[in-house]
Amino acid sequence: MAKKHELRQALSKAADELESMAGKSEADGFKQDVYDALKEKIADLQTQLKRVEEAEKVAASLATPVPGQDRMTPSAPASAHKLYGRLKNFQDREIGGQMVRAVDQAYTAGMFLKATIFNNAEAIDWCKSRGVAVAKAQGEGVDSAGGFLVPEELLANIIILREEFGVFRRECQVVPMGSDTLNWPRRVGGLTAYFTGENQSVTESQAQWDNVNLTAKKLAALTRMSNEIAEDAVVSIADWLVGEIAYAFAAKEDASGFSGDGTSAFGGIRGLSNIFADGNHTFGQYQVSSATLTSLTIADFTGTTGLLPQYALKSAKWYMSQQMFLSAAGTVLAKGGGNKIEDLQQGIRSAVGTNIDPLNPMLMGFPVAISQQLPISTPGSGLPMFYFGDLNKSSALGERRGVTIKRSDHRYFENDQIGLLGTERFDINNHDLGSTTAAGPLVCAKSP
Repeated sequence: MAKKHELRQALSKAADELESMAGKSEADGFKQDVYDALKEKIADLQTQLKRVEEAEKVAASLATPVPGQDRMTPSAPASAHKLYGRLKNFQDREIGGQMVRAVDQAYTAGMFLKATIFNNAEAIDWCKSRGVAVAKAQGEGVDSAGGFLVPEELLANIIILREEFGVFRRECQVVPMGSDTLNWPRRVGGLTAYFTGENQSVTESQAQWDNVNLTAKKLAALTRMSNEIAEDAVVSIADWLVGEIAYAFAAKEDASGFSGDGTSAFGGIRGLSNIFADGNHTFGQYQVSSATLTSLTIADFTGTTGLLPQYALKSAKWYMSQQMFLSAAGTVLAKGGGNKIEDLQQGIRSAVGTNIDPLNPMLMGFPVAISQQLPISTPGSGLPMFYFGDLNKSSALGERRGVTIKRSDHRYFENDQIGLLGTERFDINNHDLGSTTAAGPLVCAKSP
């Protein structure tokens, strides 16, 4: 690893010298022999670097777990892994057909980070002995230095937490992308039947199709960490990094899907609120009676549900912020005449057996998906206040590449810290929100 770092530094320096020489005229000191020598030096360094990287890949591919000590076997009693607090982002789960303890997943992820991010020789040997690949990923979407493909123990928890935190990814249609762009046909109109008389020709009709387009954008989360990490801190470091990356990605996905304005701040993604406000999807908007949350009436909720086409009702949900649900929907429920306390409680929380589950609220018999990327106070004039329908039918999230992690020794050099960069590539297309004459599978309550 150190040799590869030295080669990259030498290659970078030679490239700078070559560029500087190429920009000179003969009067300014351009020398053809020096220019040619630099080109040969660069070619030689590139060849050396390629050999070193190939050797690393071969070593990684030959790494096999020590008998009885594979990655699925508890590496130590749980008490042997020093914890600085309760694990928040790892849970016992099945990996490779075996149930693996949360603490062992976190320890494996921590040793992977210590090996790849901190170049720790002991951690590298530990990973190789247990079949945890520490070679860099090359190819699409990753720069020349490559990014480390995270092991399943780390990636599985990031994915699960991202879907737990992120409403949009959890509820919409997730589409794997085999290339940077993806187009697939969408049916927008069917055949028409016509009455016809005896011996008369039948009127022809055609099914109508268009394309839904997804273009992958890179999303990145950058943070810093001390250059020194103790052996007994790897579990806590892994737990912290998993939670931070998952939450950052989920929050940005929700913000883009719900509120994206099409600018670079949202990767060019147009969110639901901006699409509904463009004047081309008015049939699926219910004009509520008041922009004040506590002044909404039951008619505002029933009127919104009444706009939804029947085909989308079976899997319909409400999409609103916690403040919207508790302030607006809670006020409407509390005003219901003759309700008892337990009735109101059932309205705000969904019953699971004999227990009340506050994390899965219901409203008018439909589940409520809470996202804090939706309006948490009185919205501006004409903007959606909440949504109702089937997000899986109205919107798609294309995933080009999962999570990779890269490091930088230079970004925070003066603070003796390293930069950690998590990236993913995805796109969102809210492709079916109706028109001016028909509602789509997702409708909204519009502020006055």
